[in-house]
Amino acid sequence: MFKICSFPIGCKVSMEWETATRYSHLETNNTLAELYQANAESLGVSFPPEAKFSASTDMGNVSHVVPSIHPMYSIGTTAPNHSHAFTTAAATEEAHEKTLIASKAMAMTAIDVLCKQDFMGKVRIDFKQPNKGEN
Repeated sequence: MFKICSFPIGCKVSMEWETATRYSHLETNNTLAELYQANAESLGVSFPPEAKFSASTDMGNVSHVVPSIHPMYSIGTTAPNHSHAFTTAAATEEAHEKTLIASKAMAMTAIDVLCKQDFMGKVRIDFKQPNKGEN
């Protein structure tokens, strides 16, 4: 689809949309995921057994270029993501606290990888041997 728009001041813009957006599947790096989970658990977070991420996201494209994880966490609501109710819930003190904990766990994971050579090596090995769509 191609469209040209004119604006009152004489400017023109042209846009071209692809008919379908293609997102690659997410390749979770197991070493990063295990480090993140251990760090989050050290901060009091509990994980359900066999928790898996499954959604359409452009993060999947990134995960094919660099080692990646896409942690999800609860902000204390049952409202669906991308809804007005979720937006309201995201502004609560509970959501703020849970976001800080998730952020600290992510920062701790980055520090582990950057400061401990053995972790960096494991991350690289995992990246070279992706999960083949198990996520």
